[in-house]
Amino acid sequence: MGMQKRSAAAQKNKRPPVGGSRKRTGDPVKSAAGGAVGGRNRTGGGTKFRRKRTGDPVKSAAGGAAGGAVGGAVGGRRRTAGTVFAPNIRNALASVKSEIRNTEGYVAPPQGNFRAKLNQNENPYDVPDSVKQDIFYDMRSCEWTRYPDYNPPAVREALSKTLSIRPDQILLAGGSNVLLYMIGLAVLAPGDSLLLTPPTFGLFELIGRFYNARVIRADQRPGFSYDTEKIIASARKAKLTFLCSPNNPVGNIIPLETLEELLGATRGLVVWDEAYAEFCGRTALPLLEKYPHLLVLRTFSKAFGLAGLRLGYLMGRPELIAEFSKVNIPYNVNLFTEAAALRLLGGAAWYREGVQRIVQERDRLFRELDAVGRVTVFPSEANFILIRVPDGKAVFEALKTRGVLLRMINGHPLLKNCLRVTVGTPEENRIFIEALKDVLNKM
Repeated sequence: MGMQKRSAAAQKNKRPPVGGSRKRTGDPVKSAAGGAVGGRNRTGGGTKFRRKRTGDPVKSAAGGAAGGAVGGAVGGRRRTAGTVFAPNIRNALASVKSEIRNTEGYVAPPQGNFRAKLNQNENPYDVPDSVKQDIFYDMRSCEWTRYPDYNPPAVREALSKTLSIRPDQILLAGGSNVLLYMIGLAVLAPGDSLLLTPPTFGLFELIGRFYNARVIRADQRPGFSYDTEKIIASARKAKLTFLCSPNNPVGNIIPLETLEELLGATRGLVVWDEAYAEFCGRTALPLLEKYPHLLVLRTFSKAFGLAGLRLGYLMGRPELIAEFSKVNIPYNVNLFTEAAALRLLGGAAWYREGVQRIVQERDRLFRELDAVGRVTVFPSEANFILIRVPDGKAVFEALKTRGVLLRMINGHPLLKNCLRVTVGTPEENRIFIEALKDVLNKM
């Protein structure tokens, strides 16, 4: 009888199911929970979920899985003070925002030793040994136990002289990607509109998802021309706009006249990513004085060849830079990176010569690719070239087995069967062209 009939008090305290039978889709944490998580009753009619009305997403997602640790019952029972919860990774994952759990995130391309590594838009010319020795000397003379300067004044002063802007118009961080995240943190609230012009740098959209923004897309036309009218019309509704010129992964540019037209049409912030500006010879920096809602983003990873040390910088009106400085991660530019940046800025002739060599090699590589049958080559003003081949995945894998590593680009319908090729040294480019011809001849 005791097992078949509850007391009146027990029946009164019994919690009814909330929401009935629910289908769990779209959430990898919830769907991965299996059959043992949170107050489920397995019956012949399917799985039912009973959820506690607490307003706490972790508790409601975790359900009663830990109940078995105190009294042997799974789910359903009211928690009491002193309850011990059984360790459960599913419960821990439920604490992570669903915007993060439902996003794949950045996927790093393959690394390793290859005959021609042409997949990450890196500078193929390393920092000269003489400059490295100077950097090592500087590092021996400083105290490594001390924190570095915050937003290093010496680097900002050197940059201000190079770029003809004021030091208080510059914010430094451990890579331009860090600054993009900081901009999203400072500007985007859930539901705010973010304008993009796909296909473009993939991190732009990821940031929009992470901050639960409403992404507006003014897609490029076939052939990768920009729909200026659509961009301008969309900008009027955007709180934040991310533009990349030269644009990754295509290499095309947005005319500065289009940027000015956009700036005149929107009150929102416009971030102009110039990661590859040194390779095209055009910059939006002169527009900072006229347009207070413009921000220009650059990096030391490409033209300066410091991808391994991570340093980016954001430029804008001093009042705006001061606001973004509030969300900057303290001391995220280390001593070694600061010393390297100062040495390179003090010997700018080296990096300018490197840029010139890359541009010349880019134009030569374009002509050679254009002469290869069954390959479509798209004009580029960056340090990479986008190509389209008959079967992108097959060509990518075949080149990889031959020691040539490219970047497979397939995140947009316009990029079907496209591969991105970093401009390497003349020898790397020769190896790539020979391997590509061999692969195509055997397809």
